[in-house]
Amino acid sequence: MKQFSALALAIVLSFSSLPAHAALFTNPANLPSKNYDFIVIGAGTAGSVVASRLSEDLTKKVLVIEAGVDDTGNLNVEVPFFAPLAGRTAVDWNYTTVPQQGLNGRSITAPRGFVLGGSSAINFLGWTLGSQDYYNKLASITGDSGWGWASMQRFFKRVSTLVPPTDNPTITPNLIPTSNGNGPLDVNLPNFDLEPDQRVFTTAKGLQSSADANLKRFKYTTDMNGGNAIGFGYNQVTAGGGVRTTSATAYLHPALQNRQNIDVVINTRVTRLVKSGQEDLPVFKSVEVATSKGGAKTTFTASKEVILSAGTIGTAQILLLSGIGPQADLGSKTIVNAPQVGKNVREHPLLSLFWNVNSNRTYDDALRDPAVQSTALNEWFATKGGLFSDSPVNVLGFMRLPQTFFTPSRPDPASGPNAPNTELIFVDGFVPGATNPLPATGHFMSILCAVVSPTSVGSITLSSTSSDTFTQPNINYNVLGTDFDVQAMLQAMRDAETFVSSKIGGVNQFTKDGYLQSEFGDFASAKTDAQRIAFMRAHADTIHHPVGSARMGSAASGGSDGVVDSRLRVRGVKGLRVVDASVLPIIPEAHTAAAVFTVAERASDLIKQDNGISSRSPTSSCASCPISLGID
Repeated sequence: MKQFSALALAIVLSFSSLPAHAALFTNPANLPSKNYDFIVIGAGTAGSVVASRLSEDLTKKVLVIEAGVDDTGNLNVEVPFFAPLAGRTAVDWNYTTVPQQGLNGRSITAPRGFVLGGSSAINFLGWTLGSQDYYNKLASITGDSGWGWASMQRFFKRVSTLVPPTDNPTITPNLIPTSNGNGPLDVNLPNFDLEPDQRVFTTAKGLQSSADANLKRFKYTTDMNGGNAIGFGYNQVTAGGGVRTTSATAYLHPALQNRQNIDVVINTRVTRLVKSGQEDLPVFKSVEVATSKGGAKTTFTASKEVILSAGTIGTAQILLLSGIGPQADLGSKTIVNAPQVGKNVREHPLLSLFWNVNSNRTYDDALRDPAVQSTALNEWFATKGGLFSDSPVNVLGFMRLPQTFFTPSRPDPASGPNAPNTELIFVDGFVPGATNPLPATGHFMSILCAVVSPTSVGSITLSSTSSDTFTQPNINYNVLGTDFDVQAMLQAMRDAETFVSSKIGGVNQFTKDGYLQSEFGDFASAKTDAQRIAFMRAHADTIHHPVGSARMGSAASGGSDGVVDSRLRVRGVKGLRVVDASVLPIIPEAHTAAAVFTVAERASDLIKQDNGISSRSPTSSCASCPISLGID
């Protein structure tokens, strides 16, 4: 959606110049102290949660160090429909991968949030927990039952509250708050139906009762967050009242507004973790920061712990820059030999398919017509309603691959029978990308195909030309790096075509009124498997869900195949913990934000327990603080 008009971009730029919140520091030199109880590195999806929860004990001082900018007043963050606009702007790290062998040597963008709220402020707002099988597999891998589905229920409910849409009566049967509680993060369902929505649901409902085993894989669900993640249904999103909600808006800003024991500094990068002592193991409780490449450095120290929450890319980079990583790579700079740092990176590959449609109600005019944009934006300002109040995605579906797909040499990598292998995302318009520019005319429906149980493994390593925090590391997602991932994506393409061509009661829901017409673009000429694989390698991207670069170790290996233990403490050191997507040893078969929020909630309790802090102490909240303590 980079083709969005100059009008909206000018408005966004004008809001980005608003002053930062008064409670924020913009320069570490102005912080009132160099000593804190806890230091949290990164005010992203996980870091903002952890910082807020630790500051509930008003006797503990918490410092949060954020490399990026303030989120206040940035329309690319606040307006749900603007989610695709945030990439390659001031709120994005603007990372690029190394050339991807599975993508014909193409490098692709790797958006990550460079802003308070992190990637929860720039993602597509999807709220999918994943299946019960996923969390039970985490428990099995780590040997820690606390990561299991049953144990994690209280943390699911502690994060979010399901709020009703503003005006959508068709949503009522889907208001099943199974895994939402009374947490500070608003989650809602679409405010209005789009052209594909009911066509998708009618088709899925009809196919799930088919006698054909292949067609029965298309199922309808009213709640894909209830433990069984399989099915087509409404997309739950992190928004409420027509405005995006993030870890910053739900957790960090309320803490700043109502507590005196938390300091947040933005525009400040951690250059390295500093060894601050030696007990039976090296102690890492000091953090060195700078505001510019080659600029003055300042060190801050935690009396209790440093919590590294810089994300799958940033966490690995900071550990490596601190001498914590594979000795084979770091050589004489190694302080702690941690072979798995930067390894085990997993990402979801994505491929966009397009159809011409006979409709003038798609998103397309809102992407290229300034008059339509102005009308929609004015409505959003006035009422927080209308087109811009919703995520660009109303409907999605998670699927299992056919049972015949799996063989002894190609086993099922998903967490279990309730966990999907692929995903189809329906969009009422064209989804532009690096290889798919927005057409100047026409109206479209897109289906985005994803492999959510990929087997390709990538890595994060330091750049050989300039190893510092102001130079991006080498990011290799190894997209479509295995035959399983290629064949699974090929099956997802077939499934998308099968779905839109299926008849229910003798009627095709997509073509019955002339709505769906012909395939568009290079997809239209990709007919054979060989042609489709070539199309895939020429056009595939990722959903921007990287995990795993500082994974939890397995019980089977005694933890040696991990960077952190099951309580997220970095192995081989003291005083250092990691809390973000990098700790996940396997990738969720879902959009990852919900899992990361939930990991952060459990991690907050673990940190409190290990430091003798009551999770519900008399000093754990303040009368005016709007943060819900959740349901235990």
